[in-house]
Amino acid sequence: MIRFITRTILTFFSLIGLSVAYAQDIIPEIKPQTVVDDGVVTLGDIFTDLKVSQDLVIANAPEPGKKIQISARHILQVTRAHNVRWRNSAGVKNVMVSRMSEVVSFADLKPQLTAELKNLYQSDQDMDIRFYNRGGKIHLPTGFDVQDLSIRNISLDRSNDKFSALIGAPTGQGSETLYTVNGRTIRTTTIPTLARTLRSGDVIQASDIAWLAVPEGQVSRNMILSTDKLIGMTPRTQIKQGSPIRLSEVNRPILVKRGALVKINFNTDKISLSTLGKAVEKGGMGDVIQVKNNASNKIVSAIVLGPNLVQVHADASSLVLLNP
Repeated sequence: MIRFITRTILTFFSLIGLSVAYAQDIIPEIKPQTVVDDGVVTLGDIFTDLKVSQDLVIANAPEPGKKIQISARHILQVTRAHNVRWRNSAGVKNVMVSRMSEVVSFADLKPQLTAELKNLYQSDQDMDIRFYNRGGKIHLPTGFDVQDLSIRNISLDRSNDKFSALIGAPTGQGSETLYTVNGRTIRTTTIPTLARTLRSGDVIQASDIAWLAVPEGQVSRNMILSTDKLIGMTPRTQIKQGSPIRLSEVNRPILVKRGALVKINFNTDKISLSTLGKAVEKGGMGDVIQVKNNASNKIVSAIVLGPNLVQVHADASSLVLLNP
């Protein structure tokens, strides 16, 4: 009997111990830091394993992309008033609360600002914008983007092309935060460049052309400004993607190499002759080079028409030079 009573008592206290341990396991634990995606901070954001009062608001959230601290003392006052039990095993004194955001750089504002500045200039002149704070960013609530920004005010000093703009950014709670953006305008010229890096021997096609806005003050006389001076040409060495191109950096593709065997054509309305020869000079499309007739060993001037194909000038003297 005594053994039975003892066993029963031990079992009872064991069950109590398990119940206490289980109860302790589900007591909410305060977080040292948390991230929110709303305009308010709730108990559910602050605690783990919270089963009740999750939506109870304890503070306003920081602005998008910003942080605030909420003291454990303030949290204790709120939870006591609503009979919410929790524990602080890590001894947290302040909870760091960060708010998620969509980041918009100042550079993303260029289209809107450029349109407004052109109106102020009353000109369609191509222009670029340089921001004084090149790394400037605007934080928006999640779900918002650059189209939700508005230009509240913009001013322009024409004497030095400086501007200042006031940008309204929604907070997601029916209000907005104002950002000041400063910079200057630069008049630009659009020039052709390469959409990919090309090397010597690569023939530039129309599909290889991209366009680049360059400040007017940086456009030099030897810079290529039209596609007709690029298409069909080849880089002398290598031209990197997106860089301005100078006339000295390209030439015609070499279609005839020096010493190469070439086909020499002579064509008139009445005569059409062909023979083989050797190129004395290299040349590209349209170049006039010297070639030697293999049969006569005579040298004649010829125009390059294609790969290892030339044509002599259509006159009697050239015909004589072609004959052995």
